[in-house]
Formats: sequence, C-alpha cells, structure tokens
Amino acid sequence: MIDTLANVKASLLISGTTDDALLNRLLDAADGFITEFTGRDFVGGTFTETHTAGRSLVFLRNYPVTSVTSLKVDSSRQFGSDTARAADSFVVHANRGVIESVCGPFLCPRDGHRDDWPAALQVVYDTATSAVPAAVKQAFCELIGHWYRFAKTNADLDYQMLVTKVDVDGEKDWPWSIAAGEPLPQIVLQLLAPYRTPPA
Repeated sequence: MIDTLANVKASLLISGTTDDALLNRLLDAADGFITEFTGRDFVGGTFTETHTAGRSLVFLRNYPVTSVTSLKVDSSRQFGSDTARAADSFVVHANRGVIESVCGPFLCPRDGHRDDWPAALQVVYDTATSAVPAAVKQAFCELIGHWYRFAKTNADLDYQMLVTKVDVDGEKDWPWSIAAGEPLPQIVLQLLAPYRTPPA
C-alpha cells in the first residue's frame, strides 16, 4: 500500500473510525489506480519481468533499482540457468530503471524485424521498500479525498440527483457539479505525471 490509513486520515483531517471500512476500500482502489496509471509499483520489493530482447536497452517498470538478481536471454523463453548473462555484459542505470547491453542488442534482430524477440529477455530485480515519493503519497491522498467527499455527498443526498434538500435541520443546497460527480482532480494527474513509466 502506498500509504497507511492513519496517514491518509491525518492528511484529510478525518477523525474517528466510523468511515474506516469505506476508507480502506478507497485506499485499495487508489493504490490500484496509481499502479495502472503510472505502470509502476511504488511499494517496492522483488520483480520479475520479460522484455523484448532485440534491443540494447531495457526499460524496467519499477525504479530506482537497488539490485539485479539475474538477466536471462533465451529465444525459446525457457530461461534456464545457462541463459543468464554475465554482469559485465550490461550496465544498470539504477535511477531510471534502464539496463543497457554493452555489446549491442541482447539478441540480434532477424531481417526486417526492428523490435525482435518479444518476451525473450527476463530480468529479476529489486527496488527499495518504504521509499514512496512524497508527491505520489500526496496524489494518493488527493485521490482518496476526492472519492471520499463524493461518497459522503451521495449519502447526504440519499443517492439522488438533488441540488436542494429540506429536512429537520433546514435546507441544504449543492452545486449541480457536486451532485452529479466532479471529474478527477487535475492535481492527481499532475503529481503522478513525472512518475509514469516511459513507453516500451
């Protein structure tokens, strides 16, 4: 998870435990949204990925990279121990998650194929845990806050498309944009944009 329930509640000025079940669901949804939008897993750990082998550069989905356990190249995609490449045959650009072959493409492309040998390169690597960027945590909170406010507004509206409601507490008015549901805040996308994995 990108951040804890306690930290999210503190950021959104939410006290008490009444809405914890809702907030936990929103935490899961926001975590999934950010992973899908950026193409990255910010929680960190060990990852195994396959990539096209007919190039000299490999762009890993998660970074910064702390270590590469193995890099295997196999046109039959079995990735046995005999397909491991020596560590001195490639360079890891850790901060950007890029692996560069020092002797041309990992597998020579066949005639007429620019990006040949799909999924013929396997990398096992690690990224740091508990190292989520502050901007990503803020986007996480902003997204949860947006969904949380919409859920609370819907409950207050009795899940109807109302702009005015009269009850024993008096009259309440909502802008139509609030009642109908506002689009995703641009700040969420702006905060996440620098962390998107570049296209393969």
